[in-house]
Amino acid sequence: MKFTSGIHRPYYAKFCSIVQSSGTGKSRLMTELRNKGVIVLYMNLRDPSDLGFPMRDLVPARILTEDTDCTAAEYTARCCAFFTAIFQTLQEDLSSKLPRLRSGNPDPVIKSWNDQMCNMRSSARSEFFQKVHSRYQETLTKIKISNPAEKTDVKPAAPTAEETAAKLGSMSLTDEKIVVPKLKGESFVTTSYNNMLMVLQRIFTEKNKDEVSNNDPKLVIAFDEAHPLSNMSTKGFRPSHIIGRTINCYSKKSDASVWVVFASTTSQVADFSAPQSVHDSLRVAVAGQLLYPPYTHLGWDQNADAVSGTSANNVASFDHIVGFGRPLWKSLIGKRTIPDVLELAAQKLCKSIEFDANDANQALAILSQRFGLDICLGHPDAVSYLEKAVASYLRICFSTTEDRMWTFTGYPSEPILSCVAAIILHRTPNDVNVVLGILKKKVDGGMVEIGQSGELASRLLLLLAKDIFIRKDPPKGVIRDLHYNGSGDAELMDCRKVSVIDFLEYLFGQTFWSRTVKEAKATFQHAYINFSHWVSMTEFISPPVPDQTDADSLSARCSAEEWTLRHWHRTSAVQCCHLQPLVDKMIPIYFDDPALGSEDLNRVSQIFISDKAGKNCHEHDLGLVTRTHDSIQCLSNLPYIALLLDLNVKPKLNVTFPEKEPIHVETDRCLRIYASGISETTFPFLSQHPGVASQLRGLVSRQKEAPSQTTLEALVKFGSTARLRNLQWELQDA
Repeated sequence: MKFTSGIHRPYYAKFCSIVQSSGTGKSRLMTELRNKGVIVLYMNLRDPSDLGFPMRDLVPARILTEDTDCTAAEYTARCCAFFTAIFQTLQEDLSSKLPRLRSGNPDPVIKSWNDQMCNMRSSARSEFFQKVHSRYQETLTKIKISNPAEKTDVKPAAPTAEETAAKLGSMSLTDEKIVVPKLKGESFVTTSYNNMLMVLQRIFTEKNKDEVSNNDPKLVIAFDEAHPLSNMSTKGFRPSHIIGRTINCYSKKSDASVWVVFASTTSQVADFSAPQSVHDSLRVAVAGQLLYPPYTHLGWDQNADAVSGTSANNVASFDHIVGFGRPLWKSLIGKRTIPDVLELAAQKLCKSIEFDANDANQALAILSQRFGLDICLGHPDAVSYLEKAVASYLRICFSTTEDRMWTFTGYPSEPILSCVAAIILHRTPNDVNVVLGILKKKVDGGMVEIGQSGELASRLLLLLAKDIFIRKDPPKGVIRDLHYNGSGDAELMDCRKVSVIDFLEYLFGQTFWSRTVKEAKATFQHAYINFSHWVSMTEFISPPVPDQTDADSLSARCSAEEWTLRHWHRTSAVQCCHLQPLVDKMIPIYFDDPALGSEDLNRVSQIFISDKAGKNCHEHDLGLVTRTHDSIQCLSNLPYIALLLDLNVKPKLNVTFPEKEPIHVETDRCLRIYASGISETTFPFLSQHPGVASQLRGLVSRQKEAPSQTTLEALVKFGSTARLRNLQWELQDA
């Protein structure tokens, strides 16, 4: 983790934040800094009711997060006394060990201290915080004596938006002449900090091998589960603001590489997402400096099996699937049972022990994880929803802008979570209808985008069809609920391979294969699909070849076979980027045919899907779909399937397959399916699920916009379409 090098801008203080969803390795990241020779003082501030691990550290948690209904001055004194006690105890602990060294290298002392303090159950850790508590009490008493005439704060009236804007506007973010009043207890914390640096100068003034000043951190004070610090006190202050000022008071004039790190699932710990109201982030403006943007890049798939080490026939096993995604799931194996892991994933995804289909946040989490819901960032509720989803519903923060005003989030491919989401969604038939109803409201309200060609509706249609099909008659021994208590080599039902022949027959009806030549069914007798969720692309399937002189080796395009096989291994299907020519989706096919040899790369093909949602028939476009297009380039001797979903026109199903062996196998050996209209005629399985059919039709045929968009937003977007609502400004007077 790189903190700083050559700072040229006036940063407020030496603290930063790590913000990411649960289970992504925030705690591990902070404690692993000890392997870089950094002194790590880790403290966990989780809520008393949270029994997670690492456990709550009582001394710092009680001092910093409890009884915050005191005055701001009283809380300031507590913060100064706390940091004073921390620096004094660190000085005593480490200085007592340094004289034992025969060499001048302090690394052995640092390693020994870290090994004890990063062991969450060690006696040395308990003794350290007992000393901190004792010194804290002593210092707090001294601070109170030195300020005997301190008056009780009166809760100030909340400033208006205009007053706040004026206050911020009158301040320069680079004005170092702004006078900031001293904190109650500031002299105590600065003195203890400077004393620590002086006594431990062998640690804090260490030079690297080239005798150049080392900017890497020497000491990191890490606060994990720090979100309680962002809660507003009844006296009108946030603890995080006062803690930030305390860090500023001792670090602003020091070059020592001593850092404070706050880790949390909520962005409030960093204030890097802009809410709809003026935020009280005055700790940035009061002292006229900036904050460091939050760190979010914690990695993914660290525990995933190598493709070469797992047969394509074994990818559905729990032991394989649990390795994908955030490291939490795999780290629990051996410590907890399979049902414990599955139930924990369900609770974290829903932020609840029991799933409530009527809860919009839970419903959106279940759907977003598997179906790739696109949130419209311009919607008034988008920012608050995304913040809440990252904090409480396992949504991942990809990045944030440097000014902390915008975040980019989503649900990456995480098949174990997809299986859990599927189990929850299909708990009862009614839950599916309720959740889709909530989605329909969010689409009508403009918060969730459906796509220009009905992409969301087709993702729902295809994956829900597979969900329902595999639940008709599941085999024994598969993991089909959260309470499975068998071995890890058992298959997850939603990741198992499904016969292409059987699935298409279920999707389009018993007469499907009779609609084309007999050779078609025989050709796909060994073909299987296994997708459990959708992932979205941001480039063409076959992007332009980069300039090899500028590109690194990882910028080269993956082969079509490896691309398909890797999606098969994690049971994902692909939503193509918006500009992808000819096709909109890809579902991997695997041919389990011994005649093709033992190499899995030679056994994969694809279902390419084109989405249409206009009022006109597009059946003639089906013949244009080809995998040889420059933007696709998925050549293979194995057959493939081209499916055109024309969901907003009259029902029709047409199937074709070449009667003779084609001259160009890569181009022409294709089963072509034209399916139009969301009806029981085209998709007979919907007759058993009228609620699903109704919701899908509503998504495809959606014409009306939210009331706020009918006039105001439509006219602001003048010229964006040739429709009357975007052109006739006279309509607002109607």
